[in-house]
Amino acid sequence: MQVSLDDKLGALSQISQKKLLEILTKISGRKDLIIDSSLIKPLERIVGVSKLRAHGVDKIYKLEKGDIPLTNTQRVFFVNSDLITVKHVSDKINGEISQKNDGNSYHIILVGRKLQSVVNMLETEGTLGYVSLFVFQWELIKLDTKFLSMEFHNLYKSLFVDGDQSYLPVLARSIWTLCIILGRPLVTIVQGKHSRVIDKMLTKMFEELGTPNRNDSEVGCMFIVDRDVDYASSLLTGCTYSCLLDEVFGIKSGIVEIKDNKNDIPGGYFLSSADEVYSQIKGRHFSDVFPYLSTKTKELSQTKEKSQTMAIHEMKQFISKELSAVTNFKKKLAYHISACESIISHMGHRYEGLQNAEQNILECRSRRETLTYIEDCLSMNICDKYAVLRLLCLMSLTQDGLFPDELQRLKLQFFHMFGYQHLTVFHALEKAGLCVEQPALLSTEVKGVNLANKVVQAVPLPTRRSTFTNFAQKLKLIPPDGDNYELSNPTDLSYVFGRAYIPALCQIVNQICKKEITIEDLPKILANCTVKNMSGEQQNLRTFLIYIVGGVTYAEISAFQLLEKLTGCQIVIASSSTINGNTIMKSFFQQ
Repeated sequence: MQVSLDDKLGALSQISQKKLLEILTKISGRKDLIIDSSLIKPLERIVGVSKLRAHGVDKIYKLEKGDIPLTNTQRVFFVNSDLITVKHVSDKINGEISQKNDGNSYHIILVGRKLQSVVNMLETEGTLGYVSLFVFQWELIKLDTKFLSMEFHNLYKSLFVDGDQSYLPVLARSIWTLCIILGRPLVTIVQGKHSRVIDKMLTKMFEELGTPNRNDSEVGCMFIVDRDVDYASSLLTGCTYSCLLDEVFGIKSGIVEIKDNKNDIPGGYFLSSADEVYSQIKGRHFSDVFPYLSTKTKELSQTKEKSQTMAIHEMKQFISKELSAVTNFKKKLAYHISACESIISHMGHRYEGLQNAEQNILECRSRRETLTYIEDCLSMNICDKYAVLRLLCLMSLTQDGLFPDELQRLKLQFFHMFGYQHLTVFHALEKAGLCVEQPALLSTEVKGVNLANKVVQAVPLPTRRSTFTNFAQKLKLIPPDGDNYELSNPTDLSYVFGRAYIPALCQIVNQICKKEITIEDLPKILANCTVKNMSGEQQNLRTFLIYIVGGVTYAEISAFQLLEKLTGCQIVIASSSTINGNTIMKSFFQQ
């Protein structure tokens, strides 16, 4: 029997589970498992409580500041491998040792990697001799159909803000495992500083750990791409249901927690295609979600009315075969209706203005109107600080920077509104190239620069095109205006941003599928792009593996899923985590 591509991806969780249970088996006897709170959701995706119980886990506790109950002598800490967390664990262990708990055995399972700095810190704290250290690296976690994530939500900050590349070997290993399962791709396309490092590590792993048979490969083409290759896709506000769920509430490990006392929505809801309601609305433009939910609500009402006129034998059959499914469907429908209402209450007052400002920025038009909108957001508290910074960064990226007087004025207003403690945020954004001053083009004297800036603001110069504009025109990322376009029945990928923009990577794959460009054309389009064609021949590429280093957005996921429907290609999406503009901006704030 032929195994489907999606079924093969399901093997990743089995591999992760096996590795974790092998570690727990090495720790004999009944044990307490103390889990870092940030790891609880990913762990739930890997292994169930029953499996943990079967391997000796008696009690499960969350790692918190207060005292942790002492139930068993075997204490197992399941934590991130960072100095702050491990120092917290070390303090807990020292505290228990000081209370004469000499009979306890301590074990630390470090997720991802074992850093020498962590070992040195344990030695300095005097706990290294009391603990046994294990390293556990889970594989890519399958969050939905052909969508995988490592769920390293701090990785963007580590890589692009702090310059810490210690997680890159973990990402390389995750790609290696994926290639072992699916086969080595015929073509590999690498774009970005961090992706090139990962590609070198991956090549070494193929040499040292083994290479899958390329003849049996499920993947025609693999992309390994840095997040900063297309920042616009992560800064813009997505328009699909899944985008707005993530935008407003945040989705981690495929779980959304909606805190809304008004609608009394329960927290911790699993989002997957197994939910027949979510599978139908996750990729829809938000304007088309309520009509769909309304139609299903009417169908449900008709089913209820029909049941009231049933004969006794029909009622028995309905209760035994259909009632449970109808009840579950009703609960799911009610949840998503309440979620939509919560999104509207959070975004409704600013959504249209935000969309208009973003479209103006992308098309480099109505500059003064856009600046006025940003100033209004600051003075009237229309948006939070992250949304304001997203607009500033988007404007900087699309126009090769902001004029010095504009940026200084907006920064001053930002500090007045949110506090001068955020001075370092703008320095970090500038260092990352996200929010910078535009070089003076017309004069080197300060007075001349100010005059030139005023002239440019008043009279647009069509002859000067930004780097972003040239890139967008090459790939046709900004679609032409169309009056007859139906967002309820999208035919191009720009619908995820209300027809304002097509995610760059999605468009590249789209053009390859349609043979509008070849893989040999990519180095001409993308600077410093590396193409490895293993066969040396032009392939008819129909299956793609997309790995985004630094996070993938739900807008990109929705666009790729539409692309599958439009072209018949198969696309596996993988990333270090999911991300959006808010989480990117939060990475630049001191925690």
